[in-house]
Amino acid sequence: MEETASGLLSSACQIAWRPVCQQLNYIRKLRENEETMQSEWRTLSSQKNDICTNMNTGQVRYGKTSTEAVKDWLKKVEEIEKRVNSLGSGSAHHMCCKGFCPNYYSRLKRSKKTMGILNDVKDLQEKGKPFAEGENLFIDSLPETSSGLPATTLHGTSAERKKEEILQCIMDPEVGKIGVYGMGGVGKTTIMRQIYNQLKEKKDDFDIVMWVTVSSVFELEKVQKTIAEQLGCPLSSDETSRAMELSQALRRRRNFVIILDDIWDGVSLQTVGIPEDGNGSKIVWTTRSRAVCHSMESDREIEVKGLTREEAWSLFKEKVGGEDIVSPEIKPIAEQVARECRGLPLALITVGRALRKENQLPVWRNALQELKTSNIDQIKDMGKYVFGSLKFSYDRLSSDTIRACFLYCALYPEDYPILVDELIEYWMAEGLIDEEGSIQTEKDKGHAYLKELKDACMIENSYNDKCVRMHDLIRDLAINITKEQFMVKAGLRLKESPKEEEWVESLERVSLMGDLVEAFQGQPNCPQLSTLLLHDVFWGRITFSDTFFKHMHNLKVLDLSGTGIISLPASLSDLVNLHALILKGCWNLECLPPLAKLHKLRQLKLRELFSLKELPHGLENLVKLRHLDISNGLRPSDRRLGSFPSRVLLKMPCLEILSIRRSRWRLSYRSNANAEDNSTIGEIIIRLKKLTKFSADFTDVLAFNSYTNKARESQLLRNLDYFQFTLRYKYDGHYVENESMEKVALPAIANTIQIKDCNFIELSDVFHWDDLRQLIYCRIDDCKEMKWLGNDGDIVFPGLEKLHLWNLHSFEGLCKEKPHEETLKNLSKLDIFRCNKLKYLIPNDLLVNNLQNLEEIIIQYCDVMEGIISGKTSATMASLPKLKRLTLLDLPLLTSIYHGKLVCDSLCEIKILRCPKLKELQCLINKERTVRMKIIVSEEWWKAVEWADPQLKELFQPSFGHDIGLWRFFYDFEQYATLQDQTIMVGKVDLDELRSKY
Repeated sequence: MEETASGLLSSACQIAWRPVCQQLNYIRKLRENEETMQSEWRTLSSQKNDICTNMNTGQVRYGKTSTEAVKDWLKKVEEIEKRVNSLGSGSAHHMCCKGFCPNYYSRLKRSKKTMGILNDVKDLQEKGKPFAEGENLFIDSLPETSSGLPATTLHGTSAERKKEEILQCIMDPEVGKIGVYGMGGVGKTTIMRQIYNQLKEKKDDFDIVMWVTVSSVFELEKVQKTIAEQLGCPLSSDETSRAMELSQALRRRRNFVIILDDIWDGVSLQTVGIPEDGNGSKIVWTTRSRAVCHSMESDREIEVKGLTREEAWSLFKEKVGGEDIVSPEIKPIAEQVARECRGLPLALITVGRALRKENQLPVWRNALQELKTSNIDQIKDMGKYVFGSLKFSYDRLSSDTIRACFLYCALYPEDYPILVDELIEYWMAEGLIDEEGSIQTEKDKGHAYLKELKDACMIENSYNDKCVRMHDLIRDLAINITKEQFMVKAGLRLKESPKEEEWVESLERVSLMGDLVEAFQGQPNCPQLSTLLLHDVFWGRITFSDTFFKHMHNLKVLDLSGTGIISLPASLSDLVNLHALILKGCWNLECLPPLAKLHKLRQLKLRELFSLKELPHGLENLVKLRHLDISNGLRPSDRRLGSFPSRVLLKMPCLEILSIRRSRWRLSYRSNANAEDNSTIGEIIIRLKKLTKFSADFTDVLAFNSYTNKARESQLLRNLDYFQFTLRYKYDGHYVENESMEKVALPAIANTIQIKDCNFIELSDVFHWDDLRQLIYCRIDDCKEMKWLGNDGDIVFPGLEKLHLWNLHSFEGLCKEKPHEETLKNLSKLDIFRCNKLKYLIPNDLLVNNLQNLEEIIIQYCDVMEGIISGKTSATMASLPKLKRLTLLDLPLLTSIYHGKLVCDSLCEIKILRCPKLKELQCLINKERTVRMKIIVSEEWWKAVEWADPQLKELFQPSFGHDIGLWRFFYDFEQYATLQDQTIMVGKVDLDELRSKY
């Protein structure tokens, strides 16, 4: 017992003594601790300096941005430094009795503080090691530049040799500026595009490779913006600042290549902001003039010449159609035709295609004679043989109409992407396409004309066939041909209108589009003028003199779109031969002069006129009008909306396209233009027998049903290729109780529907189920009373493919009772967002029998959702065989997806974020298919998941995402966000386009 007691006493003493010893060590080792701390601090300080140097290099040279982690680390180092400095020497502070005796308490306190700093210093040293090694310093890298440019194959070994010569110069460290020059159409751009694509693919020779198209009118700001976009740097509005910012951004790159294509006059690289002082960087340009190379002080000048005779003959034979076409008797003449093209690839291609598969000897002899005798005035840097070749292709177009259509393209600025639909509508208004059949028939003929021009290589595709463009050389040819009849100053950035003497009587077409003219004065005497294109002239408030249009009685096309006009002169009312009046995007235009005299008007486009206060007078006189567009003139702040005078439509029997949706005017039940007219809107519009495209807003359900019921009786809607209607779900400004509210009568061929902020509990309160059978897209938003899609036995959306349910605060589920077997049987996408009373989304019966085509489920921000699939089942297994993607976001109470095993053999992507109570996934996962599955989750959630089979977790390599922006998606269909309160939108759109978009 004594030994035990003695041992316990000894242990107690040792335990009690330890803290005393520790305190004594603090006092005894003060100096040692301070020296250690100072040494470690110097190490940390050096570490900080090295990191700051690396950060400065990355920021200044490469424009990189530091991570928040390294910024936080540096901040903590600064705080430690303050603590170190606050210690000072401290010798006077740990002595007492006037310096004769140590102050043990002060020494203890200082030593403890020193050790605290020492521990923090060591901790920061450890945390700073990745930064010192260059890891996690920056959050961005050099901007990704655009993909390669489309480039045609080089023809002949001479072009390949020229390409290799230019490449060698680019790789030569002694050469910085390279000028590539040669005659227009010789293939300079084609060679440089090949080089650009090759440099882009290699990636390791240059930090960045840029392509900039300059063209004949050098626009400094446009060139600077093009370079800035490829560098990923912002620009100031000031010219000098832009150059400085570009220069600094380019100097941060180790080396770069800038290719400036199609320079016509010398360009000051310094003014642009391109540094010329070496550093391994290269500036290459193409031009038609060697003098430009001299003025830009090129280090090397390389001339691109035409193809050799053998190469030209080979290319020509290919375009003509091969050896079978070039018979022995035709061959000598065909060789002479090829020689007349002077080895220019563009000429060889256009002439070759013009004679493609032609096997009659007289035609070939005539072609050769025409090439030899063509005489077009020489244009700067272009020989007569080039124009002779191109003029020959122009002359061989099939008709005067096709030639006129080709020349019309010259009205656009150089290198301008010409909208195909716009161009064809101009041709139609000009009478270049005969009025026969419908607008669509005439557009089809216009596309046929375009095809002929493309096949003849007179124009080329741009932007996925939605646009075309003219090659510079061919545009010059067209302008040369039309110099007596056309005045083309498009894109020249003119600040003053052409002088009155330039408006000569012989003018037929004038284009000033894209210029900077603020005022059009005088009284031009142009009695033959048929087209006047002034769109996008000046975004400010341009003006016209009162008599500007007085002597333009033959005018057929007037386009003032995108200009800042406030009003138009009264002389516009006298343009009695006008076929197209186009005023799209004239945001400041408040009123229009009367249009009553414009009896021949076919197109009236008043789209996006946000300031227009009233419709122009005289609409009822436009008896030949085929296209009326007053859509998208409604600002979000607009509250006062008028009724469209629908009676005027009775005076427009030729109307084929009517677009008034999102305008200031709605269609009401009866026309308000004449109190004596009792016709309903339905009775009025069904008289428009030629209508093929129709979009409008209806004042209420009564007006809408008036139209659809009449259209249903006459089967008129079957004639519509496109329609889109928006209606307010109320009568005469007062909401109607659900019991007495008339149901919406959907058109039989409608395939889309969107409903916003309407008061109903089930869809059957608003629609007849039979009307919904044909829908493929449905979105319901902000309907606060809605609880279910359907009830027991209802056939709900049997053809629907996409269903979006957003902000439905009372929504409790897809079906209240057992669903009908056809309900949602074709549904492929289900999107649920902010349905805050929804506990279970899919009834088990619906899962087992109906949703076998479901491919994607998205559920977000449903606060009380407990499970995806509800109801217990005797079966232990269910199937969604086509489900590919599952997204679950912000579902705080979600605990399960399905109680049994859910077979999803097509599942390839799962995304889960902020679903803390969901602890299992194995109900979805087939062990044999995990290699094909992508899982995006938070790291914390992944660690907490419970796995019945521990090996299953090891098969995945999840992607961890913390940012909602990684996979937050919005689905807006036809500017859905702009719908007014209490609205329903129905429409018919192209099914393939709808499926690809949603």
